[in-house]
Amino acid sequence: MTAEGNDQSSEEPGFTFSDKRRVDPDTGEVRPEADAQSASDGAEEEQIVDPGAGQAGTESADASDLGVDIPADASSLEDAEQTEEPEPGSEAAAYLADLKRINAEYAAYRMRADRERERAALGGTIKVVEALIPVLDEVKLARENGDVTGPFETHVNKLVDSLAKLGVEQYGEVGDEFDPNIHEALMQQPSDDVENPTVFLVMQPGYRIGERIIRAARVGVQQPED
Repeated sequence: MTAEGNDQSSEEPGFTFSDKRRVDPDTGEVRPEADAQSASDGAEEEQIVDPGAGQAGTESADASDLGVDIPADASSLEDAEQTEEPEPGSEAAAYLADLKRINAEYAAYRMRADRERERAALGGTIKVVEALIPVLDEVKLARENGDVTGPFETHVNKLVDSLAKLGVEQYGEVGDEFDPNIHEALMQQPSDDVENPTVFLVMQPGYRIGERIIRAARVGVQQPED
């Protein structure tokens, strides 16, 4: 068995190397076989055919082999699919009716939810303003007496501006026409100077958010004499 192993190892091929460099390292000249290889490569490049030319014909032939007429404008197909309605009484028509009903119920639910959210936000703002009304009345009296000055005036202005950003409006001025919907008459007196009931004294201003009255303005009213 030792002899057979030696025979197999002696028959193993040796390492070979092929020098394919175009320039001969000994002479520095271009080898003739390199020039011949370059010429053959150029001839093969000239014989390459544009694959796009034959591919177009193949595609058209494949499309015609399908046996289906494909229109140039496919928008008509989309419109036909969109306008196609299921047959009445079919299962698809029942599903479509259920889908429309659910969609309408969801839209109504969203509208109710939005109204409830707005109503809740308005209710919260009204509660805050109602809690601040005694403070605002004191501020009004302090302004009339000239006591709102310095840093205190800055804080008061910030409070009023914050309420205005929430949509809170203070109203009630001398000379306004009396409106029982927004005014509360605490006193009345006749006068020849007015033709309609007119506010001549504002005891406490009113507050409102839009059309919602938080507190009616408490005023004195002059009535025209008969």
